[in-house]
Parts: sequence; structure tokens; C-alpha cells
Amino acid sequence: MRQRTLHTLYTYWNELRAGRMAPRRLEIEPARIAGILAETFMLERTNAATYQFRLAGTRLCELFGIELRGSDFLAGWNESDRAVLARQLGSVCEQGGVAKLTIEASADTRHRIELEVVLLPLLHAGNTVGRIIGAMSATSAPHWLTTETLLTRRLLRHEVIWP
Repeated sequence: MRQRTLHTLYTYWNELRAGRMAPRRLEIEPARIAGILAETFMLERTNAATYQFRLAGTRLCELFGIELRGSDFLAGWNESDRAVLARQLGSVCEQGGVAKLTIEASADTRHRIELEVVLLPLLHAGNTVGRIIGAMSATSAPHWLTTETLLTRRLLRHEVIWP
């Protein structure tokens, strides 16, 4: 993973899981990833088509211009991207895969940016994956990014990694 934030979260998650499918949600210690919390989030799978933000870092909320907490991760995507993302999230929750996404987000027709996303399963109730911890980070930092809000997004690339 190219982005420092994604690499840091993946390394921490992989260390915690210690060969298991995934670590337990309660094993996550925010202090251990304090340097990347602004770009991390947690999703709750309420059903196969709804992945609600339980937590979202301040940097992510600033980028999208809204409080993400309580909103659905799959909302705001076009139909084909939403279908691909639902399958990717299903692989994370049902099989313990790690989803890596590259998305393009834009503030308007001139201002576009590429973001990388990693989605990692967390065991919640018993041995079921009901939570996903993730991180999202821009691949570059254009000057306009601090003043513009990202309004649209589209999926560029996706893959499931089997740790």
C-alpha cells in the first residue's frame, strides 16, 4: 500500500489479528494509531446493502464537507460502483478479505483528486464480522484541497487482498 495512512492501519490490523481472520473490534486501541485517526473510519454492516459510518475522522469529514457519522458508505455512488462496492464489502465481511480501492473524487469539473481506501474486517459479535475499520487518504495534496469540498466520487480500481 502506497499511502502511509493505509500502510500504518493495515500493519496494525494485521499484527492484531495474529493469524486469525480478523481482530476483534474491542482490540483496536485508538492511541496505537493516533497519527492517522483523522483519516480513519469505522463502518457497521446493518445488512448486505447498508454500511453505516459509526465513526469518521475529522480529515474525512472536512474533505466531503459533512459529518459522515450515521451516513451510509454506499450512498452517493452511481449504480454500477455501488454494486461493485457492495460485493467488495461482502467479501470483507463474509470471507475476511481486505478491500483496497482507488477512487476519484471531485469538487467540480476542474478539481479532481485520487484517493486510496483500505477496508479491513473486525469481529464484532462472536465470530461474525459486523464492523469494518478503514482509512482513506489522498494520493496528492493539491492547493485547492483545503478550501474545496469533494462532492462526487467514482470507483477507479478495486481489489480484494487475502492476507
